[in-house]
Amino acid sequence: MSVSHISSKPWTGRDDPEDGEAAKRMHHFAGDKGRTALIGFACEAGVARNKGRLGAKQGPAALRHALAGLAAPRDATNFADLGDIDVAGDALEAGQEMLGAHVGAACVNHDRVIVLGGGHETAFGSFLGLRQAYPDKKIGIINLDAHLDLREPGNAGPSSGTPFNQIHWLEPRGFDYLCLGVAAEANTVALIDRAQNWGVSMVMDRELLDDPLSAEPHIAAIAQRNDLLYLTIDIDLMPHYQAPGVSAPAPRGVPFAIVEQLVQSVITASKQEACALPLADLVELSPPHDKDNMTAKTAALLVRQLMVF
Repeated sequence: MSVSHISSKPWTGRDDPEDGEAAKRMHHFAGDKGRTALIGFACEAGVARNKGRLGAKQGPAALRHALAGLAAPRDATNFADLGDIDVAGDALEAGQEMLGAHVGAACVNHDRVIVLGGGHETAFGSFLGLRQAYPDKKIGIINLDAHLDLREPGNAGPSSGTPFNQIHWLEPRGFDYLCLGVAAEANTVALIDRAQNWGVSMVMDRELLDDPLSAEPHIAAIAQRNDLLYLTIDIDLMPHYQAPGVSAPAPRGVPFAIVEQLVQSVITASKQEACALPLADLVELSPPHDKDNMTAKTAALLVRQLMVF
């Protein structure tokens, strides 16, 4: 079991030189500098400890591949690929510490850092890095997820189901957590009670299906009372037919169009409330279970959305 940092590889993809300079795709802008930086967390130790379907370790590579071929927006700028934190075997805690160190350094040098997971254990490492970079700022956490991920660590230790519990115990007084898309049947009464006791704000998946704008007041409120926002997106929030390649496919889920709208609402709220959005991550992509690479392609659209300021 070991943890290492693996440098990024050159991005490749389709070229359309006959259409001129305006025919660029995302891979043309990848390098080592830019306002935005990507870093991968190639790990599935958390998913394994949480008894989920394995495959999350391959998530960062699949996400990069899907992102590379997307058409670049008109105002695209260069971005940095900072490589991967590679976690071998069960070295989860060491991996989270290394991810935190790299995210912390990246937040100092880039306006927005996007972490490509990995299971949702990624979130604890991501948060460690953000706190390292901004020790005195109030941080609001927005999680797009069917699961609260507030479980107590068991005998095996922390897992993909425990990151926000860990963050709470790290700084209980400043814990400000909003979870959008919660599925009642995917969270035990113990988890719901813990969320309520800890002051967690929740918008259920059925609420979003009934009214896609139901999360707007909650997003605005958490942006108003914090200096920074950390957005974490668990891809298993979406229905199984849109996101089959995850550890725990959702039988109901929140459709991609609503998820895309939620992401835009977070971006907009961060601007309107002068509450920066320096960090986001996307987790739980499991390429071995991904039919036609649909999940990777869907997640790549969200990464592209977050890369545009």
